Amino acid sequence: MKLAVQQLNNLSLALINKVYVHPSHGLSAYVLLDKKYLFLQQDNIEVGTNQIWLNRSQREFMSKMIGKDGSSMDIMLGKSISDYSVEIESYNGTIPIISTIKLIVTLHNKKNKKSFGRDDIVQHFKKIHNNFPFNKNQQFACVTKDEVTLKMEVMELLVENGMNYGILTDKTNVFLESGCPELDFEGKTEENPFLKMHLNFEDLGIGGLKKEFHTMFRRAFVQRTFDPEIIKKTGIDHVKGIILFGPPGTGKTLIARQIGTLLNAKPPKIVNGPEILNKYIGESEKNIRELFAEAEKDQKTKKERSPLHIIIFDEIDAICKSRGSTTTGVGDQVVNQLLTKMDGVESLNNILVIGMTNRLDLIDSALLRPGRFELHIEVPLPDEEARTEIFNIHTAGLVKSEYLEDKVKLKDLAALSKNYTGAEITAVVKSAVSYALERNVNEKDGNGKFVGNDNILVTMEDFNLALNDVKPAFGIDENDFSTYKKVYYEIPMVINSLENGKKITEKLIKTNLYNTSSILLHGPVGTGKTTVAVRLALNSNFPFIKIISPKNLVGLNDYERVNYIKNIFMDAYKSELSCIILDEIESLVDYVAIGPRFSNSVLQAIKIFVKRQERNKMLVLGTTSNINFLKNADITDSFTNSMQLDNLSYTDYEILCRQNNSFEKIEFNGNISMRDILMMLENPIESNE
Repeated sequence: MKLAVQQLNNLSLALINKVYVHPSHGLSAYVLLDKKYLFLQQDNIEVGTNQIWLNRSQREFMSKMIGKDGSSMDIMLGKSISDYSVEIESYNGTIPIISTIKLIVTLHNKKNKKSFGRDDIVQHFKKIHNNFPFNKNQQFACVTKDEVTLKMEVMELLVENGMNYGILTDKTNVFLESGCPELDFEGKTEENPFLKMHLNFEDLGIGGLKKEFHTMFRRAFVQRTFDPEIIKKTGIDHVKGIILFGPPGTGKTLIARQIGTLLNAKPPKIVNGPEILNKYIGESEKNIRELFAEAEKDQKTKKERSPLHIIIFDEIDAICKSRGSTTTGVGDQVVNQLLTKMDGVESLNNILVIGMTNRLDLIDSALLRPGRFELHIEVPLPDEEARTEIFNIHTAGLVKSEYLEDKVKLKDLAALSKNYTGAEITAVVKSAVSYALERNVNEKDGNGKFVGNDNILVTMEDFNLALNDVKPAFGIDENDFSTYKKVYYEIPMVINSLENGKKITEKLIKTNLYNTSSILLHGPVGTGKTTVAVRLALNSNFPFIKIISPKNLVGLNDYERVNYIKNIFMDAYKSELSCIILDEIESLVDYVAIGPRFSNSVLQAIKIFVKRQERNKMLVLGTTSNINFLKNADITDSFTNSMQLDNLSYTDYEILCRQNNSFEKIEFNGNISMRDILMMLENPIESNE
């Protein structure tokens, strides 16, 4: 039902935060205006049947204007009918409860300064507005006991179901803030962990982490804004610990720096993990106790009303390694001390401990169970949307100063920077700016010359050069593959292998039945298995490609070999698409025919990781010159596909001669590998490539 907006005919009604309609409509006490604003309505016989009375604050809040009369709408000024009317309906559902509300308060008459007791205003406000609905950003008037009119605006609302409106009850936490110098509130503001939800994450320099912040706030902070008695009735304990884990450079420490800005709690204590350690016996444990001393004092004096104390450990894996993993025993004592403070006999309920780590697997498992660090939030590599946000943040200054060329498309840069972390994107922007500045350096004396705004311009070419300068840690190292990209001859055996490998890769990308696919390339020594594997990997265009060769494991014992392989695979799982090449598998496991001898621990690790399914897509390519050993060791069953590369046939030899005349000088005996024939070649640089 649509009603025409009209002003009140009684000024006394303007100070009551209600809307007025004719009783013939039979509306409920709570009504929804324009399907998004909740108000309390009151029947008034003086209101026209097609009208709704709104005060000025309500009209301004909903961007409404008064029509000339109740039967027609004034749309002569280009305004739509909806600017002069309101769609109204009864609110029949369960009305959400406001747990916390923050109000900005100003004086209606600012001629004289006024001072009020904060608690007095809060109690008076809650008394006259009990069960009144409020909306986010709504403005309204409130008259004090002394007949002073205050103007209030709802800056922040925390409602139990996340809505932008709700009703105020006697359990609602009310916080006041003066919005003008003429108004002052006496009395200390009660500490509270209210979230500053109106803040823009990009303004704080945080890009691509909205999901992680939302999960952390929902699980760890929201319930702390409710009255302790309500939480006590639910029987739910507060979350006391959060672990943020993920690759280096993804923004874990950035979250720690900004969390104090996002919370109206006591400023968090930020501690670097290694700073806790001390060479003197008992000093490390003492450092832990001192971090919790203030929280213990508050809990004893204020009990349930104690403010939230946030303690942040950066690089927590330095002090909380699995007990028994070190010989000194210092780390064990630190873990024990932290356990007792978080979840001991006299555990604290007014703390939130946040740990940051790149290696979740190193942390003692007792710390990771519920009641301690029960909330584990992964901060992954940013996806394309997140990378766009990060580029927006770090180029904002360039845009504002008009130093960024219009042709620079940040979405294109985000697409080009697959697997770049936030820190690496920052480095890319810095590098691009350095190229632009270099163009404005005085070549004669090397000093920077004075240039105008129009002369400094960061171009798309600068960003392309910067992307070449800054390589992602979770990307492709060109040095690993340079030796396999020099000379390439096309023969049917290789072409077929590449085509089949391409089909397997495309199927892996498209399917949702599995996330890991593997190909085993086998054949005699020198037939080009590694070269084909590298070409398959590079042709896939996956952002993360790594090769594990026997040379990488030289000098390592079995434990170190397993860890090296494990770390490569764990890094690969963090990428949306990844490819790992296991080159010369028989050498990776230290196989020797005499004996025979091989490393069973490395063998089992390879079998596990080749078959393992994770949430991201992975292609595993293996090469071997001893297929019989792999069959006996049951490794071949771990691979989903197999391709054989044999020595050259005479047909292959003829094809090579057509690609390079120098092959005709070689006498072909019918049993030669690609590597051997290339060694005989006098002029190997001529090829179709």
